[in-house]
Amino acid sequence: MRITPPRLGLLSATLALTACLAPPPDVAVDSNAGLVRAASQDEASELSERLASLSPLVLERLPNSAISDKLEVWLQDQPHLYHSAAEASSEAEGLYAPGHERILLSRNCCDQERVLAHELCHAALGADWQPLTGTLEEGLCDVLASELVPEQSPRLRAGRLSSAALACGGVRLHLEVRDREANGGAKFGWGAAIHLTSEEDTPADPLALFQVQAGLSSTRVKASVKRGYYGLAFLVVERVGIDRLHELCLEASAQGFRKLPRSWVLREAELGEDISEWRKAAAQAMGEAELRELIRMYPASIANALAHHLRSKPGTPEQRWEAVEGSVRLGEGTAELALEDLAFLRAEVLARL
Repeated sequence: MRITPPRLGLLSATLALTACLAPPPDVAVDSNAGLVRAASQDEASELSERLASLSPLVLERLPNSAISDKLEVWLQDQPHLYHSAAEASSEAEGLYAPGHERILLSRNCCDQERVLAHELCHAALGADWQPLTGTLEEGLCDVLASELVPEQSPRLRAGRLSSAALACGGVRLHLEVRDREANGGAKFGWGAAIHLTSEEDTPADPLALFQVQAGLSSTRVKASVKRGYYGLAFLVVERVGIDRLHELCLEASAQGFRKLPRSWVLREAELGEDISEWRKAAAQAMGEAELRELIRMYPASIANALAHHLRSKPGTPEQRWEAVEGSVRLGEGTAELALEDLAFLRAEVLARL
């Protein structure tokens, strides 16, 4: 996410902005990739090591990229540039302030390395990337972070792709269960169709991601809507590819376009205007690792349905669970997982029996 400065009058604007800036954390550690500030020496040192290891990877993978030698990375309870923290949303794990060449990270983010990679991408983008439209820069940063921090990729991809599908009508899951023991030579089966939907009343317009600046702190949209745009942008950039997206930006500049033409991006991503096409593409992009994270994020509907079925069986909750086998699969994708491989789901079900 990028920070947009507040609007001020021309008179004493510089003095006012300086007075409004949040104070730096107490401890500073310098590395060959930038200055890191945090509340303790341990925090600053650990973050400095991550910055030093990620920076060359970003520069190697991202065409036309450079990182300023004035870059600073601050670790805060909640990322904010100004005293008022007006630019920070409650969900922001990281922010980049281009005017100050400063990355601000949340101390409590669970995937700090991935968030740092994302914000480094913002900081490193060169002039070639100027035609990048709307929220696509956020998608680019997420795709790069997914590549550079593969151990955190399934969680990121599941979050972004499910957000894209939810923005376009929802995620469809199929739960299939059958008895482990044959009764009179037959196994009894049972299934449930589960439809995860967004809290929004109407689906998003996928094409709006080319106009809405969801990554700017000044963009006033609901958090759920913003997540949808981030997901759609991730889907598009992943389908186009980082290198090809860079080529498109160069082509746009060469032909005199200020912004990357939407039709070019849609052609390369093989997506059109049909919202169901976007939803299916998001589901089909999820593999088993992403499906596992998706179920971990939204366990309630599956656990409730399965517990309801198991209540009709005799025995203890554990015996009821062991009496069946089955799977969860994506309705519009190909990923499928066996229930016995979802230990966290078992815990959710047993808690309901």
